[in-house]
Amino acid sequence: MIRVVLAAIGCLVLAAGCGEAPVEHIAGAQDALSRAKTSEAEAYAGDAYNMAADTLRAALAAKEEADSKFKLVRSYKETERLVARAEALANEAAREAHMEKEKVRGEVTGLLTGARALLDSAAVAIRTAPMGKGSKAEIELMKSDLAAANAAVTEAQADFEAERFVQAKAKLVAAMDRARGICDEIAAAAKKMKK
Repeated sequence: MIRVVLAAIGCLVLAAGCGEAPVEHIAGAQDALSRAKTSEAEAYAGDAYNMAADTLRAALAAKEEADSKFKLVRSYKETERLVARAEALANEAAREAHMEKEKVRGEVTGLLTGARALLDSAAVAIRTAPMGKGSKAEIELMKSDLAAANAAVTEAQADFEAERFVQAKAKLVAAMDRARGICDEIAAAAKKMKK
């Protein structure tokens, strides 16, 4: 009777401890992370993407740790838990990236319109700028700055068409700041001339 009980306990220990690594689940989580990367989650949902990647790395480390244990006491429960979490986080990062990308697309659309209007205003301001002693060199510098800002808007338009919205936004913000600076410089010079 004792032998039967010990044999039963031994079989239970063997069955419980001989778990297999969740290779298919790991592959599923890796695929989910790849899909998130393809959806540009690194750029548009960086925190969520990084959390998914870190969780997957932790799952792989847990698998390595379980692999290093004696087969009878090996358990992949922690690996399975982390893999499921990593896959869920990667899927959430992809959804978040899609929503953020659409939001930035809308912002860039508005910025393109605003930048063109602001550059037109700066061009008018340069043409009507007061001419005084030593101002010709300053006007030429402003024209050069305006040309660079126009080139940045053209590049931003190309980035927008290629769906590189983050890069387009950065270029547009810089171009608009420069155009505002030109307008402010000319307004200050005009005010000074009136005194």
